[in-house]
Amino acid sequence: MTFRSIWISDIHLGSKHAQVDALLDFLKHHDSQHLYIVGDLVDGWELKRRWYWRDEYNVLLQKILRKSRKDTRVTLIYGNHDEFLENFAGVRFGSVRLVERCVHTGADGRRYLILHGHQFDGLVGFNRLLEKVGSRIYDWILSLNTLFNRVRRRLGFGYWSVSAYLKFRAKSAVKYITKFEEAVVRLATTRGIDGVICGHIHRAEIRQIGDTLYLNCGDWVESCTALVEEMDGSMRIIHWAAPKSSASSGEPKVSNDDHEGAVRGPGRGTGSHDAGDGGGGDAPLGRPRGRGRRGRDESQPEFAGFLRKVL
Repeated sequence: MTFRSIWISDIHLGSKHAQVDALLDFLKHHDSQHLYIVGDLVDGWELKRRWYWRDEYNVLLQKILRKSRKDTRVTLIYGNHDEFLENFAGVRFGSVRLVERCVHTGADGRRYLILHGHQFDGLVGFNRLLEKVGSRIYDWILSLNTLFNRVRRRLGFGYWSVSAYLKFRAKSAVKYITKFEEAVVRLATTRGIDGVICGHIHRAEIRQIGDTLYLNCGDWVESCTALVEEMDGSMRIIHWAAPKSSASSGEPKVSNDDHEGAVRGPGRGTGSHDAGDGGGGDAPLGRPRGRGRRGRDESQPEFAGFLRKVL
C-alpha cells in the first residue's frame, strides 16, 4: 500500500520495549513519497545508562536508508531522548535530512508544522532531572505491563494497557495532555499554519482545536501507530499489530479500533521482512558480521559506533 506521506515517532531504539519487529513489518507493507520520523528514533538516555543494541535495529536503519535512496524523501526530526542529534541539525546522513522542525504541504494545500513536541513539555522546560526520573518509571511500568498481560492471556482475557491507563490517569489529573495539545496548536496558529504534527506523549490522535488540526502519530513502544496522508491529502491513523510467531497470508485487515479505519497487519513471522534487509545492498552501513557470544550473528554498524562516541 502506498501513501503520500507517513509519520512515525518515538521508536526508542536502545530500549528493550522498542517494537522494532512490528515497525519493520509495517514498513514492509507500506511505501510513501515522504517519510517523517518525528523524534526519539534513538533512546539516548537508555543507551547512556546501559548499552542495548539488537540486530533488528541495524535492519531497521538499513530499511529506512534503502527507502531514502529510492523514491522516498526521509526527514529525521530529533526529540528529547535523542537530543544529542541537535548538534548535527542540518546535516544529511546519506540522503536523510536531520532537522529540529519543518513544514509539510499536503496534497490538499494545507500546511503542517512538524516537530517532536518536547519543547512544550513543562517537565522538559523546567526540570530535566525530573523528566528522566519519570522516563525510568515509565520504563518500569512497561515491564509490569508485559507481565500483567501475560497473566491475562493465560486466563483467557484480552490485552489491556496498564501503562497507558496509569499514564492517562496521572497526567489527566494535571490536565497535562490538554495543555500540551493547546501549547503545540498555539505555535502553529501564531505562524498561520493549518495544522501541527508531533509525537512525544505516546498518544495517537487527530483532533480539531479551533481552526487548527492537531495530529499526533503515537509511538512504537506500545501502541504501534503511524499517521498517514492519503493521495488526496486526507489524514488517518493506522494501528499495526506486532508480527505473530506463526506466518499467515492475506491483506492487512481493517479493525474498528480507537480510530476509524485503523489497519492491523497480517500475522507474520519475525523473518518475514524484505529478503534484502541487512544484505549486501547496504554494506556501507556496517562492518563485517561476526559471531556473538550466544552464537548468533551480530553486527556493529557505523551508526551504532557513532552513538557510542557521542553519548
